[in-house]
Amino acid sequence: MNKPKVLLIRLDKIGDLICTLPVDQVLDPEQYDVTWAVQKGLGSVVNLGDKSRKFLELDKADAKISAARLRDFLKSENFDYAVSFQCPWWVNFELFKAGIKHRAGVKSQWHSFLFLNEAVRQRRSLAEKHEFDYNLEIVLKTFGLKQTKEFIQFRIDKPKQKDLLFKYNLSENDYVVVHPGMSGSALNWPQSSYIDYIQKLLDQNKKVVITGTDSDEPYLTEIKKKYADHAQVLWLQSKLNLNELVQLLAYADYVVVPSTGVAHIAASVGAKVKAIFSPVRVHHPKRWAPRGSDVEIWMINVS
Repeated sequence: MNKPKVLLIRLDKIGDLICTLPVDQVLDPEQYDVTWAVQKGLGSVVNLGDKSRKFLELDKADAKISAARLRDFLKSENFDYAVSFQCPWWVNFELFKAGIKHRAGVKSQWHSFLFLNEAVRQRRSLAEKHEFDYNLEIVLKTFGLKQTKEFIQFRIDKPKQKDLLFKYNLSENDYVVVHPGMSGSALNWPQSSYIDYIQKLLDQNKKVVITGTDSDEPYLTEIKKKYADHAQVLWLQSKLNLNELVQLLAYADYVVVPSTGVAHIAASVGAKVKAIFSPVRVHHPKRWAPRGSDVEIWMINVS
């Protein structure tokens, strides 16, 4: 007998995806054939996990092309279940048109009422539990499973390679990674606070590695003016691919980072993480904290 085919959908940013991917661990691979649909470009994040996962990439910014791709994919795969954790309306519409028997997800936006037949009502804005637990609740209800007591998280195997460290004259645990950038979806430290903290590290004779991408530039301009040419500061903005970033995070003494995808990657690879969070309810670490073995939360003072 063929196993029921399951499509799990999260078209969102890195942190949101990492908070969702582990839900498939409660679906026995001997009983279910699971595939993910993720945002274009994030298949590389899926592949970081210590669990092998099948996935389809869709670009939610290009509805016409991605809807057609999804439509063809649904016809070829003939899924029995689809669980929509976060997606634009056209995704749920294609699930409905494809006649997938069990169409579950979050019952909130208008299209979830129209196109999903097993959606679950949740009040995520209250931030009463972790994002993973909200996602897990939907999967447990959809498949009639019991709540697990096991602590489940996305895990990345620690890289065996250390070539990046050799390239930049770094040694294991002899540097601190500071990643000030983020997407702007939550509150962050001002650059002056990062500058003060970096100075404290330098006064302790610590080596500091600053990471980020081109899009993080608004969070780095003042820091760069202060420390771009400092002998103890290594500036790696836009110089790392994803696997190199994982290697750098894995062998750091610790990582200082706001509420962004890098925090979740660092925690997943087992790094020590000092994560900067806002006390505002919708940004709160109770819902969005990275899950790992050594995570410390630093709350921003908004008074």
